[in-house]
Amino acid sequence: MAAILTLLTDFGTDSGYGGTMLGAVLRAAPGLRVEVITHGIPRTDIGAGAYWLAASAPAFPEGTVHCAVVDPGVGSERTLVAAAVDGQLVVAPDNSLLHFLWQRGKERAAFRIATDLHLPAQLSGTFHGRDLIGPLAARIASGELALGKLGPRVLSPALLPGLLPQGDAEGTWAPVVLVDHFGGAILAVARTPWYAPQPASVTAPGGREIRQVVRSYHEIESGLAILWNSAGHLEIAGNRVSAAQELRLRPGDRVRVTWVADPTAGRGVVAGVAVR
Repeated sequence: MAAILTLLTDFGTDSGYGGTMLGAVLRAAPGLRVEVITHGIPRTDIGAGAYWLAASAPAFPEGTVHCAVVDPGVGSERTLVAAAVDGQLVVAPDNSLLHFLWQRGKERAAFRIATDLHLPAQLSGTFHGRDLIGPLAARIASGELALGKLGPRVLSPALLPGLLPQGDAEGTWAPVVLVDHFGGAILAVARTPWYAPQPASVTAPGGREIRQVVRSYHEIESGLAILWNSAGHLEIAGNRVSAAQELRLRPGDRVRVTWVADPTAGRGVVAGVAVR
């Protein structure tokens, strides 16, 4: 199967930035198959970028290279990272874009890219996606570069403290990561192979409590409900209505999640970890 490179950025669709990076990628590896996940990440929104990377990458064939560029620190001393997570490869600024993908990974390795060894002849201070990150990702996808040759291995890419739920014996405070196209408020609580509790209720900052728990949007008979969405995240949703608008929720707001007691333990869930 031909190598695939994907692009995920906050460049928008009303400018030529995405097309320019595409040109640089193809110049570095002519003939490479390139697919766009999205250029529509809200500008500089690392949390949204991390969500869509984790939601999208596992859908691609094993060995796909994902070039993720949401880079408000471009031109600074921030580092770059390359990672392999469950067969998917990612090249990105090391600014927490791998937060969700890395946390849910089983087989994973991360490398800090030694950029001084891979500098292009010309490097813009404002467009590393075009000049450095995109071409490096293309060379990896084409087989010219191996992850282990990019730089030293690190224990973990950077994670984003603001996306970590905080729990106590009664429940979990979970931030809203993003509001999707349909008005669903997606929370920074992800289901994993070792963590899949059952939500009991969610309380919004204004005090409104949602207790309807469903498995699909179709099951929402009226009002709002809680469900695990297709990316494995807890979501507050409505059927043909915007949950975020009704609850006046925005990214960064925190809601209170309570959990159904673990029947095997007879107790509950604290901070995303089953108490036993």
